Order: sequence, then C-alpha cells, then structure tokens
Amino acid sequence: MKYIIRYTRRTIHMARTGITYEQVATAADALVGQGEKPSIQRIREQLGTGSPNTIHRHLKAWRATQAPPERRAARLPDELAAALAEELERQAAAARAEAEADALEAQHSADELSATGELLEEQVEELSARVEALESERDRVTGERDEARSALAELRERGRELETQRDDARQQLAEARNRVTTLEEQRNEERDARIDAQREAKTTDQARIEAERALAVAETRTEAAQQQAEERAKAIQEERQARQQDAKDHKQALAEQREEYRERLAVMEKQLQDAQKRAQEAEKGQSKAEIRGEALAARLAALESEQKDQQRRREEQPGLPFDDEAKE
Repeated sequence: MKYIIRYTRRTIHMARTGITYEQVATAADALVGQGEKPSIQRIREQLGTGSPNTIHRHLKAWRATQAPPERRAARLPDELAAALAEELERQAAAARAEAEADALEAQHSADELSATGELLEEQVEELSARVEALESERDRVTGERDEARSALAELRERGRELETQRDDARQQLAEARNRVTTLEEQRNEERDARIDAQREAKTTDQARIEAERALAVAETRTEAAQQQAEERAKAIQEERQARQQDAKDHKQALAEQREEYRERLAVMEKQLQDAQKRAQEAEKGQSKAEIRGEALAARLAALESEQKDQQRRREEQPGLPFDDEAKE
C-alpha cells in the first residue's frame, strides 16, 4: 500500500480520546426513550463525536444486554389460535432462519468493517503521527536553515571585516617597509657620520700628539734656555744690573711661549672633546666608541697629569740668581 503525504499549514491535533461504552449506552437508551432505534449515525449525532467503528463495537455490546420486549398476546379462539400459532411459528421459523442468516452475514460484514475501520483508524493515527513527526522535522530543518542563513550572514560579515583588516594590514606593511627604508637610510647616514667622526678623532689624536711633541720640545728648549741663562748669569755676574731687564724680558717671553703652548693644547683638547662627542652621537652608545672615548679620556687625563707634574717640577726648581736679586 502506498501512502501519499501532503504537507499543509493546518495544525495537526493530537488523537482524541475514544468514546466509552457508558457514553454509547446512555445515548442508545436516550434514543430508545425517544422512540427511535439506536444506530451508529444517530448515536454519533447524539454524542457529537466518536469513531463509527468504536460506536459499532459499543452498540453491539449494548444490544447484547437488552432483553427482547414483551408482547401482549391477543385472545383468539383456541383452534384459530392454534392454527395461527402454527402458521406464525412456521413463518417465524422461516423468518428467524432468514433473519439469523442475514444477521450472521451482517454480523460478519460488520465485524469485517469494524476490523477494517479499526485498522484504518490505526493507520490514520500512524499517518497522523508520521505527519506530525515530519512537520516537526520540517520545523527543525527550517530552524536549522534559518540558523544556517544567519551563520552565513555572519560569515559574510566576518569575511568583509577580514577583508578590511587585510587591507589595513597591507597598508601597515607598506608603511612598515617605508619606515624600514627610512631607517636604513638613517643608518647609512649615521654610519657615514660615524666614519667621519672617527677620521676627525684620528686627525685630532694626531694633532694632539704633535702638540705634545711641540710642548716637549718647548719645555726642552726652556730648560736649555734656563740652563744657558744660569751659565750666562754666572759668567756676567758683574753685568747683572744691566742685564736684569733683558732677563726679565726673556723670562716673560718664555712665560708667554708656555702660555701659547698651553692655549694651543687647550684648543686641541677642546677639538678632541668635540670629536669624541660627535663620535659618541654617531656610534649611538656603541661599546667600541665608549671604549675609545674612555681611552682618549684616560690619555688626556694622563697628559694633564704629566703637564701638572712638569709644572710642579718647574716651580720646585731653584730660580736664577738674578731673579732673587730682582725680587729684593
């Protein structure tokens, strides 16, 4: 058997509770009281509901409980009554036999119809349950479809957001590349500046060395001049008065020469400090520049210490004889 299931928008109600035997019996009694013969259609109209198969089953049980109605016999002559009774008995037997046959056939048909009706009702209930399950499945699928559509919309929105983020990332990448290029250019410029500073520092070191050598030569010449002055002072003791002014001028010239050397040395040290500062800025705190600066500072400190020692030695040396007399 093939079933054709059609989906509609109407609401499928749950199977109603079947009518009871008491309801059918009450309706049948009411129809009998109204002078009508109980039937499936009349009882269904009386109740307003009910399956014909269920009504038939209960009506059959109700009829089995009903006693045949009593009939009042008419008073006839005995012979006529006997003949009539015999004829009636014969006709009644024939009618009863025919009625019983018809009743048996009708009962058989009714039983078959009842069984068929009950089977159909079960099939209808089964189909109703299947329709209800399919509609529930349809609602579930519809819900899942709506959720899928919502998820798809969210995914599309997320895709648009990701595309925007991708564009932003590309722009940021381009900006980062530009910054890298700029930094590389700055690094090259700083490297060139560092090389220039190193060259300048090297030149300053060379100038400082030359200045130190010149200072040493000047000090040697000064010491030699002092020695010559002392020897000359001893030789020309009698000309002391006449040569005092010359000795003072010579001493002042020597002092001016020392001062000039000191100023030149200070200028060179200032240049060295400036070169060290530029080298430190170009190196950006690199350890090699710091070590070189510390070495230069240490050498400069040693030079200053050496100059102070030389100055102290010169101050500690005894003055010329005519110097003491000039002070007197």
